[in-house]
Amino acid sequence: MKLPGGGICIVETKGLADLDVPLKMARLRQWCEDINRIQPDVEYDFVYVDGEGFEKYRPSSFRQLVVGFSRNTPGRPKCFLPP
Repeated sequence: MKLPGGGICIVETKGLADLDVPLKMARLRQWCEDINRIQPDVEYDFVYVDGEGFEKYRPSSFRQLVVGFSRNTPGRPKCFLPP
């Protein structure tokens, strides 16, 4: 998702929580840090959306999805949309 300030927010979805998910999220976090360090033009960040949480809360808009699931993403995100 391209943010109004020019940043990019990656919305990572996982239907089933398996043993690889924490490793994948750690790698995505590292990738965002690495790409942000080597280039200053676009800031990258991410939000993790798990299938169980999505089914439970059923966000009715993309904004609700990003804001609501930012809690799933420790230390993250900067992916907040303006009102």
